[in-house]
Amino acid sequence: MIENNNMPADYVHKLNLDISLNEELTSSENIQADLLICLLKRAKELREKYPEKKVRVSHNIPSEEIREIDFYISKGFDTDRTHLVMKRDLNEDIQDYPLPGNLKIKKWEMTTQDEEEKYLKAEAAGDLYGVSWSLNHLRWTKKGQEWDTFTVFDGNEVAGSVMTWGLGKERSATENIFVLPEWRRKGIAKAVITEALKFLKEKGKSEATLGVFGDNERAISLYESLGYRMLFIIIEFGIDL
Repeated sequence: MIENNNMPADYVHKLNLDISLNEELTSSENIQADLLICLLKRAKELREKYPEKKVRVSHNIPSEEIREIDFYISKGFDTDRTHLVMKRDLNEDIQDYPLPGNLKIKKWEMTTQDEEEKYLKAEAAGDLYGVSWSLNHLRWTKKGQEWDTFTVFDGNEVAGSVMTWGLGKERSATENIFVLPEWRRKGIAKAVITEALKFLKEKGKSEATLGVFGDNERAISLYESLGYRMLFIIIEFGIDL
């Protein structure tokens, strides 16, 4: 994505950072600090290849993890934005939302590279900055537990989509939700999300979750109308390189 020279000059490219520690080790904080130094050093090396780009190292922390928040603040990280994690109780009724015109929802397996690239092109078209996953990221996700994608088609063209994957015995994610600009405000998001919710309920799942940026009022309102409710908050911290 960073090689794309068509992005706005103020677009911030993010390197996501995550450190996993063995909690049984008493010196875990020292190990965490040492690992962070190494990772930031590597990030700066990568950043040097793109001197004209804005690059930021990003790390997400649940709001209740005060000790971890304190650690990253002490290392120069500041808050970037909030992510709301919302939950839909699948034991509750799921309303039907019909699609307009001749649109159809397909449980899309994307078995060929052409189909995968078609999905990614549509995902980019549905994003504010034209951003999509990489082909490798998509393929990695497809190999995950209980992966499925529900996509709305206008003939052979993608109008919108939602992806699901397992998060344990009771819960699945409903993520990567997008609708192309020309198809918005036509009920497509409601129709395809509820199709995914009904599928998960039939599989025996009791919960579905999704993440949404805290400043995306329109999306939050949509998800609330579909029965999603707040579960917890994740704070995104970052440091500029």
